[in-house]
Order: sequence, then C-alpha cells, then structure tokens
Amino acid sequence: MTHRFPASAARQWRAPLITALLLVLLALRMQGQDANWDLRNYHLYTPTALLDGRFGDDIAAAQLQTWHNPTIDFPFAWLVRAELPGWVVSLWLALPAFLAVLFALRLLDQLWPAGRSATRTASAGVMAVAGAAVMPSIGTTFNDAVVAAGMMASLWWIADSQGCRQPWATWLPAGLMAGLCAGLKLTGALYCVGFIAAALVCGPMRAAPWRLLALAAGGIAGAALTAGPWALHLWQEHGNPLFPYFNEWFQSPDALPHGHKDERFIPHGLDALLVPFRLLTDSNRFSEGKLSDPRVLLGLAALAAWWASAWRSRTQDANALAVASATLMFVLVSLGVWIKLYGIYRYLFALELVCSIAIIGVVSSWVRARHAQAAVIILAVLVVISTNRPGWGRTRFSSPMLTVHTPAIPADSLVVLADDNPMAYAVAYLPRTVPAISIQNNFMTPERCTRLQAIAEQRVRQHAGPIFLLRKVSGSPMPEAVLAYGLAAEGTCLPMPTSLDALELCPLVRRMPTPTVCAATPAGP
Repeated sequence: MTHRFPASAARQWRAPLITALLLVLLALRMQGQDANWDLRNYHLYTPTALLDGRFGDDIAAAQLQTWHNPTIDFPFAWLVRAELPGWVVSLWLALPAFLAVLFALRLLDQLWPAGRSATRTASAGVMAVAGAAVMPSIGTTFNDAVVAAGMMASLWWIADSQGCRQPWATWLPAGLMAGLCAGLKLTGALYCVGFIAAALVCGPMRAAPWRLLALAAGGIAGAALTAGPWALHLWQEHGNPLFPYFNEWFQSPDALPHGHKDERFIPHGLDALLVPFRLLTDSNRFSEGKLSDPRVLLGLAALAAWWASAWRSRTQDANALAVASATLMFVLVSLGVWIKLYGIYRYLFALELVCSIAIIGVVSSWVRARHAQAAVIILAVLVVISTNRPGWGRTRFSSPMLTVHTPAIPADSLVVLADDNPMAYAVAYLPRTVPAISIQNNFMTPERCTRLQAIAEQRVRQHAGPIFLLRKVSGSPMPEAVLAYGLAAEGTCLPMPTSLDALELCPLVRRMPTPTVCAATPAGP
C-alpha cells in the first residue's frame, strides 16, 4: 500500500529540508573548515585582488587558475576579509550543498512516490551526503556544490512539471538554472549536455524542438548572466573569453596555443567503459587522493531497471516513461562527457546525488512495504561503509577563519613567486603598492615565451626598488627561476606566518641583468 503525504507543499518539503540541513551540518562539523589547495591558490586571491585594485598589477599570482570566473567567490572573500569566524564562513560555503541535497531528496519523492517515508528520506540523505564526491566538498570553495544545486533544482523542476506545464514553462526555467550555475563554474557544462539529451527523450518527439529551444534559451541566458561579464573582461584583456583555456582556438599571445587541459585523470580506451567498476576499488585514477565509491555503478543499474519497468508499462503511463528516459539519458550523457573531458571525480557531485537517490528509490518501490524501511537502511549502511572519501585539506574551526601577518616592507617593493605552491591567498594581504609577479608556476616559465612572460621579464628587469621572494619556509636553495632572472638571495628572510602555512619573504639582489629570453610585445590583445 502506497503511503502518500498530504498535498500541502509544506509537508512535502519538511522531511527533506530537515534531513538535508541536519546531515550537511553534521558533515561540516565532522570535517572542519576548508583549507584546500584551491582556496590557498585563487578562491580568495582573485576576488580580493579585484576588489583591492591590484589584479591588473600582479601577474599570474594564482598560477593558471588566476583567471577563473571569480563571481561566486566574492561573498567568500568578503567574509574572510571581514575576519568572521571559520564556522560562519563555512555555513555560507555549505549552503549550496544543502540546497543540492534538498532538491535531490525532493526529486526522490517526485520520481518514486511509492514507498515514501521519513525513514527512506533519512536513508537517502545519509547515502547522498556520505558520497566520495559530496561529503569532502561540503563547506569548501570548490563550488562543485554550486553546480550541483542548480542541476538538481533543474531536474526536480522537470520531474515536477511533467503533465502539468507546457514545454516552455518546463524547460526554460530548467535551462536557466543550469546555465546560471555552469556560467559560475564552466565544468558544470557537462551537465548541460546531459540536459540536451534529456530534453530529446522527455516526451513526444514532435515537441522535442520546442523543448530544446526553450532549454537553449534558458541556458544561454543563464550562462550569459554569470559568465558573460568575466568573459568580456578576459576578451578585452587577453583576446580569449575563456583565457587561458581553449587557447588553441583563440590564439591569445598571452598563453601558449593549447587548451591547458588537465588530462591526468581522463580514462582512455577500455578504461573509459570500465569507470563504474574502477570506482569500486581504492585508487588515484580519478583524484589526487585515493577514493572508491559504488554509487555510480549501483545508480546506473537502478536507473536502467527503472527505465525497463517504465518501458513495459508505457501504454498505461507515458509520463513515467518520459521522466525515466530523461533521467537515465541525463546521467549517461553527463557521465560520458565527464569521462571524455575531465575524469576528476568531485565534478560528479550532482551525478552522485542522482545515483544515490536512484538506488534508494528503486529499492523502496520494488520491495514489499513491510520490508522497505529495513531494506533502505541496510542498503544505505552498506554503501556508506564501502565508500572511501578523499581529503582535500581541512583545519579546526578558528576565529577569524584566516590570518596572514605581513612584515613591513618598503612601499616600492616587488614580490616574486617561483614555484607551484599555492600562496596567492597571502599575496592578497600584501600592501596595495607592492605588486606580485609569478616567474615560475604551472602557467609561467622563464623559457615559455608568451607575452605575459615577456612582460614579467620586463617588469623584473626595470624594477628599481627592493625585490622579495615569497615562499614556504623550507631552507631550500633559491629556485632555478630566480637564478634565471639574474637574482640571488641576500640577507635574512622575513617571516610571514599565516594560519595555513609558514611563509617568508626573502630579499633578493640583482647579480646580473635579467636575461632577455622573450622579446616584450605591445600590450593589448
């Protein structure tokens, strides 16, 4: 016998809302505040540098990631610079994960109304939050949760609209939400391709063009709102709206003419087909940290079984088949695009949520009612204990969240960075009159003759004031890049302690004129 909640919207949202809130807060409390590599590198630096007016004077301080769209990071930067406690900043960062889990649990009730119960909601919530992509990302600056929130809201809207709204009323808002989030983080575009596949099969083929048109209109509008201003800035400054990515197409002189794509985790050949099985064992195949997670494999199996059941009953319920087809295609195509372009597991935040609720939804719908609650509890426990989650760097909650103690240096100084360590967060605390130029990192190299490299050489060569090297305290020799610029260490390094790293500013002296490796070119695209 199917148990149904009353029609009241408040009742329908109550259990998912409470479950999502409690589980996300618990996950945040267990893990502590964020201290990941990306936070240290660019999530704080870029918005702060823009607000302080130093962004145009620095060169590649946050390495390749200096030019990522900073729009969603502005509130985070403001909260940190306001010296608010870490738990307050973390609550803000956890909000998108809460929304993503909330809409996932509502989607569960929408797609599998049979078997609804508070126990099922709680079990699905535990399974979803404990995933190898979801849990380590809660309360972090990665912004994969932002993407997931938009995608889960779009999926819920599509499922909730079937049979009661016209194509434009369904697919325009869905496209808008997906486009807004993909514009904030371009890796979210993989889900937008999934929505195209979903729109193709979600209903009669004669209406597919209208669904696709509405989806495209919403998606383009959303992406233009969130990505457009930054893309225009990059176009004006560097001649590439996605700088430095896809530069094999745009040919900006400020970067090498290739895509700057991280291909470390992209599976090839047979491995591409075996991804769901590879995820069953601990490995570094899809992440810098070891992980394993059965959700993708079990979720695909559950969705396929659900679709097969809907196909057999298609004459009785065409809407059910349309929604099952759309959900399955969304997952399959999104996963395929992810395999082809990225292979970085945390980008599957949204897909992992869909797979989690699919496992619980299918089992709860097919198991006899008197056994359903025990079945979903046991299933959630088994999946959770078989999951190994990577760690991205956390610290205990502190107040304020981040501290940087900058030593007094002359106002006409220049700071250089010469390695791949993420230190741009500390650059954000340098005096406004002290620019920072990276001469060696994952984007800049003395032998890499781009226009930015030429400008960096020229700036170092012509600087008449003191020059300091910002680095981690290590006692190691001067980096090769410093020597290549004709510089050498002289004097005692000044400590620059932070709550994340022990840094120092080491005075440099010019031993010889900076060699001209790259010929400087005129500014402008």
